[in-house]
Amino acid sequence: MKFYSIPAGPFEVNTYIAFNDLGGRKEGFLIDPGGREKKIEKIIKDEGIVLKFILNTHCHIDHVAMDNYFKEKFGIKIMANKEEEYILKNLKEQAEYLGFIYTGDVVIDEYLRENEAIAVEGVNILPIFTPGHSPGSTSFLVNDKYLFSGDTLFKNTIGRTDISGGSQELIISSIKNKLLKLADGIKVLPGHGEPTTIGEERKYNPYLI
Repeated sequence: MKFYSIPAGPFEVNTYIAFNDLGGRKEGFLIDPGGREKKIEKIIKDEGIVLKFILNTHCHIDHVAMDNYFKEKFGIKIMANKEEEYILKNLKEQAEYLGFIYTGDVVIDEYLRENEAIAVEGVNILPIFTPGHSPGSTSFLVNDKYLFSGDTLFKNTIGRTDISGGSQELIISSIKNKLLKLADGIKVLPGHGEPTTIGEERKYNPYLI
């Protein structure tokens, strides 16, 4: 698998373009498209990627700001945890409060099922439900090598829980009981900031020691 990370939008969300790299037809997907749509489109065109769907780790406005744009542009579906419909109910208010352009309601086309793999040719995606930052926050384990953790786990810290639907007790439980059970060598690709590894967070993250 190959991927690009594009810091996007006012809050520098790490939007990821991931795809197989098998030497033939390239199939891929977007994770949390938060902006920089022209740059993302250029990468998709230059690489010759056939997009299959959008995955949202959660549905705060900075992570779904360009969902509708890419859904319409490429005719693809939006996939997220059903529990995130709670967050989508006030998307317009989030946009106005945080200074985003409101592009209409975002509708989840297909609900994720925990531990039910999503297949793209040459790529295996396993959704892991990790509530705490928001009710339906989800991390994605890809090919048993990469963890796209959204705003749940960051380098030496965790996601904020002081917003509606957040719970510090729940986010720490999600990380300790689900993510820290993964192998130390798995690379963690968060929703903001620098990558890390499961092993590094197990050893150094002050919220988890």
